[in-house]
Amino acid sequence: MLLGIQQWPVGVSAEMLVGGEANIAARSALYSFGFMLRRVAAVRLDIHERELKVGLRVLQLAGRVVGQVFMSDSLERGAGYSSHIGTPAEMQSLLESICGLPQPSTFNDALVLQQDAHGHDAHARLCRTSCPDCLRDYSNLAYHNILDWRLGLDMARLALDPAAPIDFTPAYWQGISAAAAAPYFAALNMTPMTIQGLNAGQSATEVEILIHPLWSLDPLNQHPQLQAAIS
Repeated sequence: MLLGIQQWPVGVSAEMLVGGEANIAARSALYSFGFMLRRVAAVRLDIHERELKVGLRVLQLAGRVVGQVFMSDSLERGAGYSSHIGTPAEMQSLLESICGLPQPSTFNDALVLQQDAHGHDAHARLCRTSCPDCLRDYSNLAYHNILDWRLGLDMARLALDPAAPIDFTPAYWQGISAAAAAPYFAALNMTPMTIQGLNAGQSATEVEILIHPLWSLDPLNQHPQLQAAIS
């Protein structure tokens, strides 16, 4: 099973190389998407996650180095799980389950839950990047440091809708940038501020703006919010 994003919103990109260097945000988003898809598929098929292998296929398209998620059966001559997952109807259903469409979706509800019935902090507030409850297991130990469930969910939303807003407006992203901004700008001895709703810091000589990990750094392909902040 091979899955890639063909249409990207303005200013959003997951190119594998940026300025000749590896783009960690792209790898994080694609691997997170792949392992998220595997987890939902394993529950749907009532199999162990290790029966499905996840990886990246990297290729060059129109002068850009892009990545696609692949999934295959772990065992040689496997049961055909990945082929089944790759059928349009099944893939559509799995993506909708990840994104919480239609409600209720057991996986999505647990993923984005802010507080439980007793008022205690739930997954969305406790998990900043990834944990055993969302993406991590022993089989993907090598990727734990780059897995991020928010980026995986963003990719699933894009797979369903190329016009999906990829920014900090979804509830599961709110507060993340601000939480990172305070210690980051304090360490750089910069004065925190906001520009067009984006967290930023200012020193005597420069201004730094914190952006969404999937926003393009190409001056010719800037997200409208970033473009407004820069101008």
